[in-house]
Amino acid sequence: MREYWTYKFVQALSCLLPRSLAYWVGLRVADILYRLDHAGREGVRRNLKQICVAGGIEATDDILYGLTRKVFQYFGKYLVDFFRFHHLTETDIGRFIYLQDKHHLREAADRGRGVIFFTGHFGNWELGGAVLAAMGYEPHTVAYPQATRKADALFREQRESRGMKLIPYDHATRGLIKCLREGKFVAVIGDRDFSDRTETVTFMGRPARIPPGAAWLSIKTGAPILPAFVIRQVDDTFLFRIHPPLFPEEYASQDELQDRLCRILEKEIKEHPYQWFIFSDFWSDNEGED
Repeated sequence: MREYWTYKFVQALSCLLPRSLAYWVGLRVADILYRLDHAGREGVRRNLKQICVAGGIEATDDILYGLTRKVFQYFGKYLVDFFRFHHLTETDIGRFIYLQDKHHLREAADRGRGVIFFTGHFGNWELGGAVLAAMGYEPHTVAYPQATRKADALFREQRESRGMKLIPYDHATRGLIKCLREGKFVAVIGDRDFSDRTETVTFMGRPARIPPGAAWLSIKTGAPILPAFVIRQVDDTFLFRIHPPLFPEEYASQDELQDRLCRILEKEIKEHPYQWFIFSDFWSDNEGED
């Protein structure tokens, strides 16, 4: 319940205050959470350590804790944006969101088999869905349940207000396939596996449970995958980076396609590790403690 009231507090301030002042408050809330959430802080630190190791970087504890605090602060800004931007227009996109390689959207959509928009808990993934909606692509995504009913309703309302079409979690597979066969866009978060699967892939040099949903859907339906990430810039504008579409017929197997997605996600996270919002030890279920 404390989590819900934190969200409500940030929502109220995000809507009432000017954006710069709302960010300031979001940063202060993030600093409080950084100090109180011992488990989350340690999980983020361990994740950052592994990212540095995978990138060949030797990071001291001081550097790691500095980056850990930065993750919390960037998440504070993310929450402000999540509640502040109820609806985006083409004008909004031109004002503070820069589209990189926009032509890949049309290249993927022109196949007529639907498009699987692939991203992670990275940058401002929610804003990515709002951008697609503003451009007329009407993205559908799975509504993963929140910890409480109130929080679940709050997040659902925010997403629907941006033009996202939500698919219930217990009908996820059937709903996603139906959308793709109708030629629609679906958005898949590809870095957290909420299932009971035990299979792992190599991610940042260690075994990890990465959901195979995007690759499986692509092979199943023939829909191309469009990896795309909304990355916060230092001036609080956003770069919407769109990678070339991945067409399933160009890959020998689902595993090969899945590996390609992992390498794309790795590259983005290595470039901006403080924008990857996983507040637990991502690899703890797969290998022993450090």
